[in-house]
Amino acid sequence: MKTLLDRIRHSEFLTFNEVLRLKLIIVTLFISAFVLLSYISAPFSTADDNTFLFVSVAFSFLFLLTILFIAINSNRIAMHLSIITILGITFAFVNSSNYFYGFIMFFVSLTVIIFYHDIVTYLLYGGIVTGYGVFYIITNGSYIVGTNSISPLISQDTYLIVLIGFYVVFLIQFIVSDSIYEKMNNDWLKMSKTLDRYQSFSSRYLSDLSEKNEEQPIYESGKFQQTVNELSTFINEFLEEDGSKIAEVVEYYFFLHSQDIDEIIKSDKGTTLAKRYAKQFKKYMLNDDTEMSSLLYDFATLFKETPDYSESRYQYHLSDLFDDRINKLIALAFLYKFLKNETTQFDKYGSAKRVLAHEEITELFISKEFREFLSFELVNFYLDNQELFREHL
Repeated sequence: MKTLLDRIRHSEFLTFNEVLRLKLIIVTLFISAFVLLSYISAPFSTADDNTFLFVSVAFSFLFLLTILFIAINSNRIAMHLSIITILGITFAFVNSSNYFYGFIMFFVSLTVIIFYHDIVTYLLYGGIVTGYGVFYIITNGSYIVGTNSISPLISQDTYLIVLIGFYVVFLIQFIVSDSIYEKMNNDWLKMSKTLDRYQSFSSRYLSDLSEKNEEQPIYESGKFQQTVNELSTFINEFLEEDGSKIAEVVEYYFFLHSQDIDEIIKSDKGTTLAKRYAKQFKKYMLNDDTEMSSLLYDFATLFKETPDYSESRYQYHLSDLFDDRINKLIALAFLYKFLKNETTQFDKYGSAKRVLAHEEITELFISKEFREFLSFELVNFYLDNQELFREHL
């Protein structure tokens, strides 16, 4: 139980699949408690023994299937099974218990479906529940509202509006939230690709600077290799493993820095174990833009003081950064001069030693990607005066 509560508290660090698994566990516990309490309170008081037996067997079968698919990590299938389970219980209770209790069951089912936060599932199963609920209210309206109602027809319409309104409100919420999530996801993917490009450029440029200054890469340093070896051996022996084996693995790791690791992985000559280690080590290499580089960048930035927040920090469009037209044109000129004079491109040997030509800058400015930086007005101004930019900047 403590583990479950910890996972709920730290759910923001879980993947989508892990969150779905956590939701499945919670829903399964809820359904179990709900069914147990319902049996104790005898909702089948008006039903015969055959109905009770059928519902018990069906629930047990679906419940066990759900547990099985959760255990083998087929969480999507388990989600559908859990929803089918609550729907089956709902329809059984609706037809076998008092009428108002049956009406409440429709909201229980919709709440479980909403909990999974999946719009397709909500449209499919939620639509079935709501449709059947409307039919149920129309058919049994007089029994649900009771004889003490001032106007049975108005009361029945109220029940219909409440059920349909409940479904529609959450459907709108799903549509709005999904569109927001999709926009955020697209922005994240676009920013992630941009950052990957910047990181790749930074990594290669840093490598060129180190080579130019005749600096030894850290992975070739004897002291660094010895430190990694000793730490690995210590950790391995702490886990009661043979230290000599990890020493061989560390040696192989540094050996890979002088080889083409992709060729080793694809080669037919190497052993299966060597290829397996090479494939695992690929994302931790220090001489390439890898996941290890990302970890090192993240670790290094932890100790950098973050400037105070300002609205312009994440503004890149010149029209948003400046209000005055003259300032926008000056910023455009600065941007052109930077691209034309600063080393921003790789040469044919993969080194960062080339600047952009005028034609390449023009192609960039008129590209779709640069709409995030330049307005059509600025691009048109540049195109009308590009010879001046070429000659004087």
